[in-house]
Parts: sequence; C-alpha cells; structure tokens
Amino acid sequence: MIKIITDSCSDLSPEILATHNIGVVPLHLQVDEQNFTPGIDISYEDALCKIAAANDMPKTSQPTPLAYRQAFDDTDADEILCLTLSSQLSGSYNSANLAAQDSNKNILVHDTLQGSLGQGFQVLLAALLAEKNRTLAEIKQALTEYYQKTAIVVILEKYDNAIKGGRMNKYAGKIIEKLNIRGIIEVIGGKVMVVDKARGAEKTFHKMMERISGKAEDFSKAVVGIADFQNPQLADKYHSAVDKLLHPAQIYRASINPTLGVYCDKGGIVISISPDPIAFAEK
Repeated sequence: MIKIITDSCSDLSPEILATHNIGVVPLHLQVDEQNFTPGIDISYEDALCKIAAANDMPKTSQPTPLAYRQAFDDTDADEILCLTLSSQLSGSYNSANLAAQDSNKNILVHDTLQGSLGQGFQVLLAALLAEKNRTLAEIKQALTEYYQKTAIVVILEKYDNAIKGGRMNKYAGKIIEKLNIRGIIEVIGGKVMVVDKARGAEKTFHKMMERISGKAEDFSKAVVGIADFQNPQLADKYHSAVDKLLHPAQIYRASINPTLGVYCDKGGIVISISPDPIAFAEK
C-alpha cells in the first residue's frame, strides 16, 4: 500500500494520523533565539504560548531534504505520496522534492496549495484512497479534482507577523491596521490574499459567515475545519453558527499549528471548507 507522508502543518488530530498511519515531518521554530521542533521537544500549545509572548518575531524553517529522506527511508513502502504545505508559503515542498530525487523509491510530492485543515483534508483523502489500493496517479487525479472545490477563509486579530514574514502584502496590511478594520483573507492559488474588509467584530463575523456560506453548493456533503490561535471563544462562535446555519457533514476543530501560528498571530482563526473526504473517497 502507498505510504502517506505530510509535514506538520495539516492540523489533523493525532488520532486521525495514527488511525491512517500518516507520517509527519515537522517544521521548526525559533523564538527569542531558542530553537524548537513543535511536537518533538515542545508541545504545540506550549509553542503557541511562546509565540504569543515573544519579544521579537519568531522564525520558522521548513524540514530539510535530509529530514524528508529519513522519513522516506524509514517506511517499508516502495511507493510514497508526500503532501506538503503550499509552496507559496513554505519551502517544505522543495525540500520534499529534493529528497524524492535522491531516493530509489517511487515518490510523488504533491503541493496542496493550502495549509491547516485545508491541507489536512487533502491528506486524509489521500490516506483513504491509499487504503482502497488506488494508484499514485489515481490519487493525484482525485486530489486535483478535490482541490477545485476547497477554500480557506482567515480572520486575523493582528497583522504584524503576516506582513513582516512576507505572507501578506505590506501595503494592504498597513492600510487595514491604520483604519482599524479587519481584513478577510483567503488562500487562493496557495497565496494569502485580502479579499474583503469590515470594521468591528460583529460586522466582520457576518461578512465571514457570508463568505463561508458561498464556499460549497451543498454543505451536507462538505466538511468545515476551524483552527484557532488561543481564541477558542471566537472559534466556538463560528462552530455554532456554521453548524446551525449550514449543517455540514462534520466540523473539525484544532489549535493552529505553531508554524502557521507565527503568521496568524494570537487570536487568528483559519476556516477550511472542503468536500467530505470520506464521501469523496467512495466515488
């Protein structure tokens, strides 16, 4: 069977990762000159606390090609599908490709063009299809079709790190900050883009819900992922509204992984909308 490997930005729960035998290659974090590997030598929650309290902007780094090569070599599978965080946001995809080129195994590296649970839903779909003994080519085709029906909508409480880290246009970000309005962000083609704005928390919430509502034709066949950076109260508010108004097949919750948390900053919410991977795998 094909082995599924991803980086640590998918925000899938440890239970899902273990159930489907999904390998994870971690990204790294530097906070106030201290180096960490979240999930290895520090918990995700403790890493988020350090990011929130940092004096200087934390730094992140992708897995090295050697780290990917070790993950590829450590599995008995001769065929591997590796799904990474968007290549527009990280060098994880490039590192995985370099490692794949040096391996004797049949390895396909797939750029999800997403992160957080948007990436995670693609990883879960790939694992489900691998369990059905689909080929690499068949899984790749399914992922391409699946991606066309996905979306990620983001609301940030702070914008400094997104601007400093180059994940957000500095001019758009500065205008948003200066006018004390909140930018509504989407990940489009793997890139972070400001697509709307609103003044005040309630107006922002209603605009976010309008945008989320338009991201699926039939939410009964869709899943929604809500990942937050130490903002469970707002995440609960979105969870309740999405469940009551849209009735998706399932709502997944997570704390945002520390790598993406650096750019979302404390208070950020990432909402991913995708077809239900379980139902999609049955097609």
